[in-house]
Amino acid sequence: MREILDGALFIADAHDNANKKGFLNFLKSLKNGAISTPPQLFIMGDMFDYLSNTTYSKEFFKDQIELLNELSKEMKIYYFEGNHDYNLAEIFPNIEVFNIYAQPQIFTDKFGQKVSLAHGDLFLKPLESLALRFLRNKAFLWIMDLADRLSKFRISKLILAAQAVKRLNYKIVDFEFVIGAKIYNYQTPKIIEGHYHQGVNLRFDDKIYINLPCFACEQRYFIVEYTDEMKFQILRSPNV
Repeated sequence: MREILDGALFIADAHDNANKKGFLNFLKSLKNGAISTPPQLFIMGDMFDYLSNTTYSKEFFKDQIELLNELSKEMKIYYFEGNHDYNLAEIFPNIEVFNIYAQPQIFTDKFGQKVSLAHGDLFLKPLESLALRFLRNKAFLWIMDLADRLSKFRISKLILAAQAVKRLNYKIVDFEFVIGAKIYNYQTPKIIEGHYHQGVNLRFDDKIYINLPCFACEQRYFIVEYTDEMKFQILRSPNV
């Protein structure tokens, strides 16, 4: 089973767009050495407001795509697709991409304890889950991309424009109950997710739930440190 190594870097929910380029700057810092090269980079989803294997979104985020593909030759990268970035395997041939159907993935920490990793949009209500899975359907995306090209990319531009003004910094009331409703679908003692933008640690009986904060809002990423247990060192992007 794969192990989360000492010094592994975790980042989630950058939501890059024309007005938000924190992830692009983060990747540049990795490339130029301003951030030390980690042994593993765990990208926990929603790094873009909208990226899929479609014509306009790939061109719109070409700088981030090129940097990620360059960095994938220097370090091991795991990409957990979110609800804003999906069908990415062909875009990132050297990155291990996990779509929603392959999440959660089980890793171990240094001590052999199992850890579930996922973006977070799992175990949802049936209609919400069905809608998200439909949007990821390759046939649907091919038809949408064709319509997008015929309309001079009006569809993608509207999506990105709507997402650009979306509020990302929020608190979920009774978040513990939201997670409590799904936590026992996970069969490991520790769970790490993004998606919710809350940046909190919760305990449910014998389970520890870690929700990573929204990088777009806080410009924070996390480095794994092992002492007597697996811990996160919180660091801030040098481009803030």
